[in-house]
Amino acid sequence: MRPGEYARRVRRGETYQIQFDESRRYRSRSPERPGIGYRVVHRDADVVVVDKEADVLSVPTRLRDEESLVDRILASEQDRGVRHASLRAVHRLDRDTSGLLVFARSGRAYTSLREQFAGRAVDRRYVAVVEGKVEPAEGRFASRLVEDKRTLRVRSTRRPDEGREAITEYRVSERLPEATVLSVRLRTGRKNQIRVHCAEAGHPLLGDRRYGRPSPFIHRAALHACSLAFRHPATDRVLSFESPWPPDVRDLVRKLRVRSR
Repeated sequence: MRPGEYARRVRRGETYQIQFDESRRYRSRSPERPGIGYRVVHRDADVVVVDKEADVLSVPTRLRDEESLVDRILASEQDRGVRHASLRAVHRLDRDTSGLLVFARSGRAYTSLREQFAGRAVDRRYVAVVEGKVEPAEGRFASRLVEDKRTLRVRSTRRPDEGREAITEYRVSERLPEATVLSVRLRTGRKNQIRVHCAEAGHPLLGDRRYGRPSPFIHRAALHACSLAFRHPATDRVLSFESPWPPDVRDLVRKLRVRSR
C-alpha cells in the first residue's frame, strides 16, 4: 500500500512487509464492547466464552418469544462482518443464573466440547448463597433427576430406571447467621440441578421463587457460574476463566453480614 492508504482490497500477487520497532510501545487491542446482557471474555475461530447477566435466556425456546443470548451473540457476529456466523450451545445456564458459558463456533469445537461435557472433563464452579446452616462443611449431593412435563419442575426420584444421574459437590465458603455461602462444583449438568439439590437438602437458594421463596435482599436465585475450564478443541490447551461476583450477589452477602453484626 502507498503511504496514507489504509483500506482497500488486497490484489492477487501482492506482497507486504511488516516492520516491528522494538523500542516503540504498541497499544494493546482494546477490549470488546459488552453486548446487552453479556460480555465476551474470549473469542477465537472455534469457541466464544461469555459472561452472562441474570434475566437473560441462554438459548431460544418455544416457551418464550424473546431474544436469547444466542440471538444476541449471532447478531453481534454479523455486525462484526462475519458472513456465515454460527453458534452452537453445548450447555446452558438458567435464565436467573449469571456467569460463564462457552459456545462452539465450528463443527469440530461442538463435537469436542460435547465429548468433554459428556466425559465430565469440563470444570464448572459456582457460588451459591443458601438458606440456613449447611452441615457438614463439605459434601456431595447425588440423585437421579426427573422433570414434570406439566409443571416443568425438577425433582429427585428413588426409582433407578427413571431420570438422569446428577452429582453436585459443595464446600462452605462462609457461614452467616441466616445463610451459608457455598462453593459448588458440578460433576453433571442437569436442568436446575444445584437449585433442586440444595432445596431438597433443606437449604434452598436465597431468592429462588421456584424451589424456595422470595428474598427481600435479592430478586433472583442467588447463583453465579464463577469459574469455567475446558480443553481447547483445536490446540488441546486448557483454557480457564473466572467471573467476579455480580453486584446483586455482592450486595446480598454484604447485607447478610451487616445483619449478623
